[in-house]
Amino acid sequence: MNKKIVSVKQTVQSLIAVSFLIAGSAYAGDVHMDGPDKPHMSTTQVKSEVKDKNKGKVIYIERKATSEHPNCHTVKMVTTTGEFRYIRYACGG
Repeated sequence: MNKKIVSVKQTVQSLIAVSFLIAGSAYAGDVHMDGPDKPHMSTTQVKSEVKDKNKGKVIYIERKATSEHPNCHTVKMVTTTGEFRYIRYACGG
């Protein structure tokens, strides 16, 4: 087998293994936050409220609204200690 192909394959396998180790050990868990009973909140407003209560950087935010929970959002963030945190905002506990 070509040395370059083996080297790339080993590098990719190593990176995958390291990423699983980092993700597995740095998972802070799910958090549920109660949100206001407003009819509609933008993702920017939700991001602002989440950042006020949780120190870190928001990586991803998605609206998951239902008829019972119109402001439900899922937020993925990295805390200042490097842990991943998933927050379900106003999704009913």
